Amino acid sequence: MKYLAVISVMVALASCAEPGPPPGVPAELRAIVEANRAIALPPLHPDFSDRIGEFALPDFDREMAARVARVMRQVDGFSLREMTYVRSVDRPVADGAAISRAAAAAEIEHLFEFLPIAWAGYQYHGGDAVFLPLRDMMLERLALMSDPLPVMSYLHDLLVPYLSLAIADNHFQIHDFTFRAPDRVAFMSDGITLRARGGGFEWEIDGSVYLVLETALADGRAVSGIKPTITREGEFAFAFGHLATSGDPGAEEMRATLECAATGERRDRAVRLSPVFHSGLPRHPVIASREEGGVLVVENRVFPGAHDGGARGSVFYMHGMEARDRPVAILDIRRHGGGIDLPAIWWIGGFAGMEHGVSESAAFLRFGRSHPDSLARFPAGATGSPGAPLGWAPPFPSRGDALVIPHDNTLVVLMDKGTSSAGELFVAYLRQLENALFVGTNTHGNLVTGGMTRSRLPYSGLDIMYGSRVHLRPDLSPFEGIGFMPDLWVPPGEALERALAFIERYGLNR
Repeated sequence: MKYLAVISVMVALASCAEPGPPPGVPAELRAIVEANRAIALPPLHPDFSDRIGEFALPDFDREMAARVARVMRQVDGFSLREMTYVRSVDRPVADGAAISRAAAAAEIEHLFEFLPIAWAGYQYHGGDAVFLPLRDMMLERLALMSDPLPVMSYLHDLLVPYLSLAIADNHFQIHDFTFRAPDRVAFMSDGITLRARGGGFEWEIDGSVYLVLETALADGRAVSGIKPTITREGEFAFAFGHLATSGDPGAEEMRATLECAATGERRDRAVRLSPVFHSGLPRHPVIASREEGGVLVVENRVFPGAHDGGARGSVFYMHGMEARDRPVAILDIRRHGGGIDLPAIWWIGGFAGMEHGVSESAAFLRFGRSHPDSLARFPAGATGSPGAPLGWAPPFPSRGDALVIPHDNTLVVLMDKGTSSAGELFVAYLRQLENALFVGTNTHGNLVTGGMTRSRLPYSGLDIMYGSRVHLRPDLSPFEGIGFMPDLWVPPGEALERALAFIERYGLNR
């Protein structure tokens, strides 16, 4: 019989855990927080150095780079420096726009020369061994299509179906289509409260107490189906729940095997689950704070762009300082849309009393391509910046082993499936804080590539967005579509109210 081993072990370990962060919360929850920190900030995989050769090439094919640069320079009305574009009047993408088969063939050839040079995810998603056969298949299919071909048909009947076979990058986009990884979302029960007892979990039904022995989906798939949560009354408890692919037809029906504590009688009980996504909050403000029930709540749903990131850094630092002086504060980054992550570093610097903010998180190692701007502005073989030849940049500096940043007060972080991109880097940095609790659902999982920029395909006029940096988990575990996990699983739309009730119940604001 499959018992609920993972969480049960956490609960059992709590009895022997040293007193530790966050103060004032149950020992079981402290054990969960520490275990989740270790998952979010993992040690380096023993084969990491060997494996990264699969994801990065040492240099460009210079001849190919020159061809790509020439095409990029010919796409008029396009500015790489500002990462914006203006479609020229003779290449509009509008209803009825068309492309000849010959132009489409030339553009496909260009695309498959462009991707290994500009897009950092090319090797991560299989490199030439995967993409060149796809190119050939696309050209064969193109020969059977109409001439001329509507641009939208070219996109949705040719580019999208074939590229989707290889690309699962939530940042990679052509025109209006994003090549998303399978999305993992939380399915949770509502109105059922489970409590930890003696290394297991109890459910009171009609006045009788039952021990939960096993959970499985109704179709027989075994799942570790219990998640720590906060009730509407603010109690630390547990609920039925699991992660599954969005749209999984069997994810909403669970079966729990129970044993009556008084009689030993066993029974199966059906449990209905519902998917929980993001909070639906608007993606603003950039940074703001207010009081809720005597608790400071800091909101941040997007980071400023690169052009004003430095100017806004002091604002983020000051908001971090404001939270530092409180016994407990809430940082609400639900539906955080990302941006550049420098403000996150400054916010934590203000909160933890670090002059320059936290350094690189141990949650990812980052490797970068030269910015594609270099390809358009400099001839092949030249340098994009002094001492930086075109090709792969070395890994960004990393903390190495995850170091816990000490501080005395408690920070409650609200996150959800809408917390994305650099918002997830914020979560990675925040995991290094000693007294931090994460409440909500898993984040988006949108970081296999970063350092986003745009270009445009030369004949169709379709714009393409791609990352010039790849983020690898040190333990090589998957992240795209999965994201970071919270400590306490709560419907995102109720996260603030339940967090405030939790703070009041456990006296964290005193």
